Amino acid sequence: MKAFYRLLGTRAPGGSAVERDGLVAAIVPSCPNQSVVNGAVYADGDALRAARAELEQAYRDAGVRTWRVWVEDRDTETAAWLERSGHTLAVAPRAMTVDLPTQALGDDGDLECRRGADGAVLATLNEQAYGLPAGEFSGTIERFSGSPVQMYFAYQDGEPAAGLLTVDEGGDCGVYCVATRPASRGAGLATGLMRRALREARERGCATSSLQSSDAGYPIYRRLGYEDRCAIQVWEQRVES
Repeated sequence: MKAFYRLLGTRAPGGSAVERDGLVAAIVPSCPNQSVVNGAVYADGDALRAARAELEQAYRDAGVRTWRVWVEDRDTETAAWLERSGHTLAVAPRAMTVDLPTQALGDDGDLECRRGADGAVLATLNEQAYGLPAGEFSGTIERFSGSPVQMYFAYQDGEPAAGLLTVDEGGDCGVYCVATRPASRGAGLATGLMRRALREARERGCATSSLQSSDAGYPIYRRLGYEDRCAIQVWEQRVES
């Protein structure tokens, strides 16, 4: 997740990254209403506490309206401190991992799957999949092409119908932005894309893959061999203008 937020901060138009020992945060003013791209991950709670005021001011100065901190569910001390600081628990997706060297991943079947580099298309698929306004994510990942990022798209009738991206970091393949347009759901497109992406990650030498799963995605990832590690809570704060 640190690698993903570092990329968001450094590649999104007008974006910036705040990085301290044990902390990485992305500030993405081109997408001010979505905390999924305006967020912080940490390995050291003290580093987070020391940087929080700086982060809050940076988000305010950038015109970002909501931002988040990801908190592993066992870190109850940090969660309680964030709540006292004005953050609200929004959701708690599951952190999941899979060991790639021994995992049977199958093949693509009849899926028309391609690697690509069009972040704008992937942004549009995410807007459609999650019911967001058109253009909400435009600009956030359009510059994500190139190492350590890979993008994958599934097609129906010649049109992109599902997509995802991966980020390699330290032998792990992180999976992000998995989306299927509503008209194409139920056809196994996301599952096929995941298989293709994980096979290629294994060929690149990745030993594991990790992701954060919504309730809807959970059964898919379990079928692919991902194991549930813990809840990872999203603590959001609205920025007062």
